[in-house]
Amino acid sequence: MLPKIDVPIYEITLPLSEQIIKIRPFLVKEEKILLMAMESDDDDAILLAIKQIINNCCVEELDINKIPIVDLEYLFLQLRSRSIGEVIELQYICNNNVKDGDTNEDKKCSNVVKLEFNALEIKPEFSGNHDKKIQLTENLGVVMKYPDFKLVEKIKNLNDTDALVKTIINCIDYIYDKDTVYYTKDIKEKEVEDFVDSLTHDQFQKIENFFNNIPKITKKLDFKCNRCGYHEEILLDGIQSFFG
Repeated sequence: MLPKIDVPIYEITLPLSEQIIKIRPFLVKEEKILLMAMESDDDDAILLAIKQIINNCCVEELDINKIPIVDLEYLFLQLRSRSIGEVIELQYICNNNVKDGDTNEDKKCSNVVKLEFNALEIKPEFSGNHDKKIQLTENLGVVMKYPDFKLVEKIKNLNDTDALVKTIINCIDYIYDKDTVYYTKDIKEKEVEDFVDSLTHDQFQKIENFFNNIPKITKKLDFKCNRCGYHEEILLDGIQSFFG
């Protein structure tokens, strides 16, 4: 029988839920899963691959569906860094218009520019006005929870309006007034939907702002073409953009 190869174990603290997760680096079999998903150029396939890889690499049992999406993205970046390497290299084609020396007509520069960054340095940024507790009236309010993978599956085929309402319904952790706390896990979804439908425009907007200010996994890259000199700032937003 061939010997087993020992692999290191890492402890990662998730930034939103503050869970401590133990992971091992992903192996060749997991790297194949990721490469196949990336080659498909399908966002759903990439998310499913990330979910499968994290499940495989967690030392202890973990319910991926209940982890906030931002935590899932952060965990995967940490896992990727400890498996393949901290530095991620991306390639961009310069789309700046330049004059053709022969025809004097505009054409795309098309120079390939390589950019790199350290994935271990990527952390979600919390804004000062982000709060899960939202006061709707003097005596009534809600406490929110972050969208998770299970919710993403639910809303992926909905239009923007329906997706927003569905997200709000599923992300209310509990409703409170001066006397009682009402946990939504103990209430039928239709009742929570009726509650959301009864909100005023201003109250609804307060809850919507919670989602607008959720910390995100982002990274700004300084793009400069070494052929035409074109310069711009590129924002990576969402896990798929980190693997270009």
